[in-house]
Amino acid sequence: MKTVKQILIVLGLAVNAALALSNVGLADCGGLFLLHLSDKQFSARSCSIRDSLTVGSYDFYGAFEHIAIQGRYSDQWHIKGVNEQNIASAGFEKHFKYVSVGLNINSYPFVTATISAHRLDSLFRAKATIASGTVSLGSISWLPEQENNIINSITADWESHVFYGSLEADYKIDNHYINLSLAYTKTEPHNPEKLYYVRDSASIITLGARYGHAFSHSRLNAGYSFTKADVTLYGIFHSEESHKRFMYMPLDATMHFGFANWSWERLRTHLEFAHIAGRLRSNPNRFFETLAPNRALPASVIKGLSFSFLQKVFRIDANLEASAILSGASYYWNLGSRFIFTPKVELDFFGASGELNVDKQIETTMIATRQINYENTRRKLNSIGSVLMLNCEVRKPSKNSPVIFALEYGISQIIPFYIDYKDYNADKPGEGSGSQSGISLPGIGGQSSKKPKDKEGSLDGDISSLIFRNGFATHLGISIRF
Repeated sequence: MKTVKQILIVLGLAVNAALALSNVGLADCGGLFLLHLSDKQFSARSCSIRDSLTVGSYDFYGAFEHIAIQGRYSDQWHIKGVNEQNIASAGFEKHFKYVSVGLNINSYPFVTATISAHRLDSLFRAKATIASGTVSLGSISWLPEQENNIINSITADWESHVFYGSLEADYKIDNHYINLSLAYTKTEPHNPEKLYYVRDSASIITLGARYGHAFSHSRLNAGYSFTKADVTLYGIFHSEESHKRFMYMPLDATMHFGFANWSWERLRTHLEFAHIAGRLRSNPNRFFETLAPNRALPASVIKGLSFSFLQKVFRIDANLEASAILSGASYYWNLGSRFIFTPKVELDFFGASGELNVDKQIETTMIATRQINYENTRRKLNSIGSVLMLNCEVRKPSKNSPVIFALEYGISQIIPFYIDYKDYNADKPGEGSGSQSGISLPGIGGQSSKKPKDKEGSLDGDISSLIFRNGFATHLGISIRF
């Protein structure tokens, strides 16, 4: 309820600002509540004001947006991510006979420049984009499950220096449309003067192709994109002149995405498919552990613990593979004359499956002894369901005035039919673990004697408990056009 009130207050302010501007104004608010489980949670909300103005061959535009994203995951440690910020941006685009240039600046700060060349008949267009700046990715907090742990909490801020470049070409012939694109993103480490921080080094390349065909009364669009990402994440503890790395995660990922949609009068159909594969590789070299919690402790705490502190580091190899397909159709009606009501209903069906395999090596050091234990964990998820979306737009056109006022509201709900979620150790109890260069210590490392968790048919409780509590989204927008 508190979130809904915040959305309505910001929306009211956005409407006043949008009405005060000219040409095209838009105020929009929305919220997504994807998960709300005991050990997992994800939600997001945003509100924005946008306005554009055309003067001769110039297009001017500006925007203000508030976003808030929150996620939580629990597995021995509670991991929480938060990103809440306000972003203001402004820009323009200038159109010449054969060339158009544009510039956009936002408050990160982040600058984007574009240049495009086109024919007079618009049959061909080539566009280049260059962007650079700092992006805030929020903060990540680690909270221990047991309050008497040595480390109470770790909160690390995450900012990144980003460079982005892309090339794009459009070609139109008869009723055909072809688009080819290439994009490259690179990030550089950022070292703020803070106690804890996360820095990243990433290289991401995306190839894309789209095709469209306009029939006499309908239109077909299809596309495919491939993305390859190499990302390394570092968790740094900074104290005076000392820098200690307590997290080192080199990630490789690829994603295939394809779509097709067809529209005919008031009917829209669509089909999307995605496949993601990711890998986390451990490094056997010293000081390159995946996680080393003991390095996140201040020196005064380490001295106070003396030899009674059991040092543990983790080296993790993980593989993730997931696929999803979404297909459905929507239909809308135009009702009324003085006020035009456009209700819309959309029903989609989805199927998703994924598997995560984790090989964990736990190294425990105490005085002169060193013990190594191995754990292997496998998690699988299969799900089938539907997504119901209801939307309604109210417009008030005027024959005597060019002003068009519109109000739009929509809601969406994921309705699962079947969920099979399994969380278990791939190794049987007592197997797959060993020790080297030391003695076995009671209560440290080793395999768990618990039976594999098998929550077939549900992530947390029965399927009915997931409806309306998870996978709900809402959207409210107001626009005015002169």
